[in-house]
Order: sequence, then structure tokens, then C-alpha cells
Amino acid sequence: MGLLDRMKTIFQANANAALDNIEDPKTMIAQQLRDLDQKLQSAKGELVKAMAEVKLIEQKIRESEDQVALFAERAEKAVAAGNDDLARKALIEKSRLSGQLTDLTKQRDDQKAVVDELSADLDKLTAMRDDFARQQSTLSLREERAKAKEEINAVRAEIDPHHIGQEMGRMTEKISRMEARAEATKEYADKQRGSDLDSAFSELDRKSPDIEAELAALKQKNS
Repeated sequence: MGLLDRMKTIFQANANAALDNIEDPKTMIAQQLRDLDQKLQSAKGELVKAMAEVKLIEQKIRESEDQVALFAERAEKAVAAGNDDLARKALIEKSRLSGQLTDLTKQRDDQKAVVDELSADLDKLTAMRDDFARQQSTLSLREERAKAKEEINAVRAEIDPHHIGQEMGRMTEKISRMEARAEATKEYADKQRGSDLDSAFSELDRKSPDIEAELAALKQKNS
């Protein structure tokens, strides 16, 4: 492979990758539906034109049939009147009109075949559009699920379980130390409160005189 061919291949690969990144499936589905709707409208327009052409040809056929019958009647009248030349002219005109009627009949049949073909194509296109529209909601839902999974997997890829485990252990240890300090503080406060109470009663004992001993001493002195 030459250098130019390799560069062309690389460029096409990069271009396709870029298009894949910017292509939005939901937008593409909506655009496909709009395109189908436009094609349906165009097909309906062509079908209406073809059907109108059939009606126009049928009108000409009726007019030609009337003319053929008219000149056939005129030929009979001319013969009855003994005017063979006039009868001959009427028959010639009748023959011309009959040929025209044959051509018109063939045109009508051909145009009807076109109408039938267009109608069948329109039915297929309508069914395709309806089926695509029914799938649109399903495809949109699948796209949303795919995006959600992609985002979740991206988050999971950024998470380091080992680091999270270390952080949880560190936080647990920190909280345990806080709880131990709180318990130690409580115990110290309880002991301090008990020591203060003992000191208060000891002081009270020192300050209060021994009344019974002093009374006994007084009785002994006066006896």
C-alpha cells in the first residue's frame, strides 16, 4: 500500500470515528422519520396524479364511444337515404374514432397498472414508516439505558476499592479514638466529682466539734 493510500485510510478511519462520536441516535431516528414522511407525501402526490390521469382518459373514452355510436348511426341514415358517399364518409370517421378508442382503452389500462403499482409501493412505504415509528420509542429507551450503563461503568472505572478501604479504615480508627477520649473524659470527671465530695465531708468532720465527748467531760468535772 502506497503512502497516499495509507493516509487516505487513516483519514477515513479518523473521520468515521469522529462521526460516531457526534452522531446522536435519537436525532438520526427522528431525521429518518422526517425523510420517510416526505417520501410518503411525494408518493401520495404521484398516486393522485396517476389516478387523475386515469379519470381523464376514461372521460375521453366515453366521448369517443359516443362519437363512434354517432357516426355509426349517421352511416345507417345515409344508407337509408340512398346516399352512399355520405354513408362512406361516416364509416371512415367511425373507423378513425374506433382506432382512437382502442388507443385510449390501452392507455387507460396501462395507466391503471401504474396506479396499482404506485398504490402497492405507497402501502409498503406506509407500513415501513409505521413500523419505524413504533420502534422509535424502543430505540430511544435502549439508547437511554446504554448511556446510563456507560456513565455508571465510567464512574466504576474511576473508583479505587483499595483506596476506599484505606479511607474507611482510617475514618473508623479516628472515630474509635474520639469515642475512647470521650469515655476517658467521662471517667475522669466522675472520679473528680467523687474526690471533691469526700474532701467536703472530711472538712465538715474537722470543723464540727465532738458534742458528746464535750458533754461527757463536763459531767465528769461536775460529779
